Amino acid sequence: MQNVKLWIWPGLAAVACLSALAIWFTAGSIEADLQSRTMSALRTDHAWAQVLIKGRDLTLTGLAPDEESREDALSIARNVYGVRDVSDASVLLPEEKPYRLSAEKTPDGIILSGFVPNETARADIISTLTGLLPGIALSDRMHLARGAPTGLVSLAGHGLSVFSRFSTGSMSITDRTMDITGQALNPDDHEAALAALSLVPPSAGIVSSVEITPAAAAGEYSWSATKAADGIVVSGYVPDGEIREAIMARAGSIGGDLGADDRMRYATGVPDGVDWMAATETALSALGKMSAGTVTIMQGRLDVSGEASDVGAFRSIQDILSSRLPGGLVLGTADIGLAQGASYRWTAQLTGERLALSGLVPSEAFHTELLEQVRLKFGSIALDDATGIAPGAPQGFEAAALTALQGLSRLDEAEIGIGDGVVSIRGSALNEAGAREVARLIAEGLPAGFSGEAAVSPGNDRGDELNPEACQAELNRLTASNIILFETAEAAIQDHSFGFLDRIARIARQCGEVRLEISGHTDSDGSEADNLALSDRRARAVVDFMTAAGIAADRLVAVGHGESRPLASNETDEGKAANRRIEFRVLN
Repeated sequence: MQNVKLWIWPGLAAVACLSALAIWFTAGSIEADLQSRTMSALRTDHAWAQVLIKGRDLTLTGLAPDEESREDALSIARNVYGVRDVSDASVLLPEEKPYRLSAEKTPDGIILSGFVPNETARADIISTLTGLLPGIALSDRMHLARGAPTGLVSLAGHGLSVFSRFSTGSMSITDRTMDITGQALNPDDHEAALAALSLVPPSAGIVSSVEITPAAAAGEYSWSATKAADGIVVSGYVPDGEIREAIMARAGSIGGDLGADDRMRYATGVPDGVDWMAATETALSALGKMSAGTVTIMQGRLDVSGEASDVGAFRSIQDILSSRLPGGLVLGTADIGLAQGASYRWTAQLTGERLALSGLVPSEAFHTELLEQVRLKFGSIALDDATGIAPGAPQGFEAAALTALQGLSRLDEAEIGIGDGVVSIRGSALNEAGAREVARLIAEGLPAGFSGEAAVSPGNDRGDELNPEACQAELNRLTASNIILFETAEAAIQDHSFGFLDRIARIARQCGEVRLEISGHTDSDGSEADNLALSDRRARAVVDFMTAAGIAADRLVAVGHGESRPLASNETDEGKAANRRIEFRVLN
């Protein structure tokens, strides 16, 4: 019996140990399974959470980003199958108010500082940067804190997206407001950064301020604006936002309903001495007078081309460009025409001893010719020339203008105008012969494509009858202002002098019954006999003209003196021109 006891007690002890070991191993397997399944359930939305297992009881630990997240994690743990009880040993992250996050790009890399709500947010921000700037040195000084605003990571992503456009820069977020500063790598990156930041959605936050320092211009510092049927396009460089806004406001005002398209870029490099605001305003002022055209500023030089909307607009453009340009600008090229369908007009007005020209002529060469014709027909008359140069004149315009000017020369207090294919002339004739000739010119002398309208009234001689001394004085005054022109080596009077002789005839009529000697003189070219005969014929041609102008033939005496009475040396062209003359002398 004693032997049996010796055998049973050791066996019972062994069985007890084996049972205890079985229970211990089973409990360990259950705890591991519960922990695995609980962590798996928490991992998706609560990576911060950890659990301690004792039997089937769990303890939640870790830094919870907020109360809501902690309660949600506890609920998930309690719902894991097999868990009996869950206790909370987690700690809330410290709260930050206001909530700040910043990033600074330096030549040495990027420094991240401030706060993020969890490790997932940290990883997302770092991933954004390394994706944009692979290989860049990154210093993570961010801390975990609760109180993050909605959309923090999204807002930070938008801010960091422009770091690849900067050589240096910074992003600063306070709650839902972001400020950006940076030095643009080049003008294109500057515009790309602005465009990207303008797309930040309101759900992410607010971009409070953007301060990007412009890069240097690529190539010459230039700017241009083009006006077409579909609106205005503005491109080129501007130094800052204030000037950009002013330019677009002005461009929008002249673009009308179509507005203006801003394609400008920021850049440094405005030429020394140039006021970019004043320069662009001047250019846009000219563009505003055009129906279509382009204005360009290149290194302080203004080039203008296009079509003026009408004659008045053309004149305004000329006024802008002909005066001293503001802002340090100098005028380069100016190629301005009239818009298709715009009326091409030119006028000349004769008032007393003054002639005023205005409107448009097609070329500088014709303008020069026109002024020469004025000098030949009107002598030293006071001239106000406001004529503009613009292509687009109808065919035959130049011939029509010269014909009209010839008609004007035979009138007093008169005006001529050309527009829309019509030549109009009005004024007082100096004599009946002149009136008939003006009517003939307008009816028969105009080129094809032009018609005429004439309103010519009979002229009246000015003032009271002149005594012989006053008569001679008036004749001297008039002949000092112009000369009578003849065809070379002929006695035929050029039509340039018809109006001048009309005015001499008017004075002669005012001189009552006094007789007038009309003497012809020549230079020394040719033989003396030939010159004497030529001077006599020319004097008689003037007598014939004045007789036709209403002066009685018995009051006129023609005398030829040839080269015998020179006024100047015949050794120079100027002297010869002075010697070729017609003189008028009152005979007592």
